[in-house]
Amino acid sequence: MSVLTALRGSKPTVPWFESEHLDAYLERSAFDATTVRFIGDMARDGVAVVDLGEKARALCDQAVAETEPYFTPGITRVQDAWRRSSAVRHLASWPPMRRLLRAAYGRDPFPFQTLNFRQGSQQSIHSDAIHFHADPERFMCGVWIALEDVQPGAGPLIYHPGSHKLPVMTMRAAGVNSPTPNYSDYEATYVPRYAEAIAESGLPRTRALLKKGQAFVWAANLAHGGSPIDDPGSTRRSLVVHNYFAGCLYYTPMYSDVEAGRLLLRLPPDVRTGFWRWPRRKGCPVRLSPKLIAGFLHHARLGEPIAM
Repeated sequence: MSVLTALRGSKPTVPWFESEHLDAYLERSAFDATTVRFIGDMARDGVAVVDLGEKARALCDQAVAETEPYFTPGITRVQDAWRRSSAVRHLASWPPMRRLLRAAYGRDPFPFQTLNFRQGSQQSIHSDAIHFHADPERFMCGVWIALEDVQPGAGPLIYHPGSHKLPVMTMRAAGVNSPTPNYSDYEATYVPRYAEAIAESGLPRTRALLKKGQAFVWAANLAHGGSPIDDPGSTRRSLVVHNYFAGCLYYTPMYSDVEAGRLLLRLPPDVRTGFWRWPRRKGCPVRLSPKLIAGFLHHARLGEPIAM
């Protein structure tokens, strides 16, 4: 698809910041300096830091208060608190962030999942493209919002700038030769192979020491994780928002055989509206199994955040 065709209304099949037509796209746009800088940072590093403003900082405090009761002993994260917390829902749907993402990707974003953390996750280096992905490829992104200032000893987010440009690693590419891969395959094979690939890339690693109310945006294929917690009594209260984009097919690569076209499809909710976003391929709705639909509807009826 040419840049002119895309600019006339057709949805791009590659996010603009990852497109070979990016320069022409920016030349023909009327974006302000903040938006151009955001797109440039995403193109170069696969990440961008955005200050959400004073109103968002006030919502950060409200989000902490509304989610704190979920963090009982043994609970390290809370999924989909947006279902009960108005502050989490508002932060996840922040209009200025929506405008930036729409400009960078060329499709309208919608938040479909939130994760609240009280402490650092200490999660191993990974790419979200194995957990959530889309067709066309790479139309997914993460937004990490600091609900308080991040201290160096609290297990800051770590990442490898530029790693979004690497090939997307599927389960088969990692060496899992199964038409029905599972979580054990992910842990035993994918995680170490992915770590090897990042080490072989020679890309530098850095930390994200954000202030309250700042958002760290990353591309679907960026290598990122959580650093060790050096101060055991510290907190790193944060909100992670995962976004898909309109008009795509949504699936879970960890449980899919991508090369064979066997995809475990998803029916993601739109946090802004509470309704489902039906997956589409080339503009047409795809057929979902009754079992898949029933599972998602059951989760929606529960209406409770998931404490893990």
